[in-house]
Amino acid sequence: MLDLNLIRVFVAVMEEGTLTAAAARLNLTQPSVTHSVNRLRRATGDELFARSGRGVVPTRAARQLYAEVATMPAAADAAVASLADFEPTHAAATFRIAVTDLGQLVFLPRLVPALAATAPGCSLDVVQLDTSTAADLLAAGDLDLAIASARPRGEVHALPLRRDRYVCIARRGRLGPGRPTAEDISRAARVVIRGSTGHTLIEDRMPPPAGGSVAVSSFSAIPALVAGTDLIAFVPEILLAEWFHAWDIEQWPLPYEDTDVTVHAYAAPRPPTSATAWFVPWAVDQLRDLGTTSGAGPEVQNL
Repeated sequence: MLDLNLIRVFVAVMEEGTLTAAAARLNLTQPSVTHSVNRLRRATGDELFARSGRGVVPTRAARQLYAEVATMPAAADAAVASLADFEPTHAAATFRIAVTDLGQLVFLPRLVPALAATAPGCSLDVVQLDTSTAADLLAAGDLDLAIASARPRGEVHALPLRRDRYVCIARRGRLGPGRPTAEDISRAARVVIRGSTGHTLIEDRMPPPAGGSVAVSSFSAIPALVAGTDLIAFVPEILLAEWFHAWDIEQWPLPYEDTDVTVHAYAAPRPPTSATAWFVPWAVDQLRDLGTTSGAGPEVQNL
């Protein structure tokens, strides 16, 4: 079995260009670096490096080996670091989470004060969710957590947070006295939430948007659009308690089965740091079951 320390030395020599610089980077003596390079030469059957002035030039085999193993030392360091203790009371980490504007409205009022009480020196960096890139950002350590109702593309660890259901909203009186049918809804111009937000449960079942429809990337404009036009929209019911106070809109149950959705927190399968290893389960514990839909409120049309 190949010693990871040999790979660590090899990567340092490749990146630094001299044995002396590699030794300084690794806090080793130059003879120790030379010994490790010679061991790796014997293991691979290739010279790996040729002298050139004061530095070294990698062989073709060395370049090929580097392409395969360059990330191994950093990955090993991250794995070890993730097992180290993280003390939130005295830490000064910044945690990055990706959510939609809907998620910010629902989850941040709970998460921000809880973090301030538990880890007062830590900060939150909140970015807009894009489900097409979230898994890669989680794996790279550029995100600690993503919250979505649709699974991001890629390898992620999913942790359920809460249940909600989608309903149809419209300007009051827009859809008449009876419960709208699937045909009524499909013919109406609508507000379409772009797929990168993860809110596609209902839209995926619909025909192409009718003429006059509007595509948006967030939920913030929806109540004004619906209240002031003939557009309809499909939104999670948790939003409506606040919207009903400010806008003259009404909601209708959708004429489809399975309009319920589970919102998940998504994390990397292997936490890249000890801070992330602490933050993910802590945040999920704070947010789980927050605002779970418990039934139709007084504004629900049940006709």
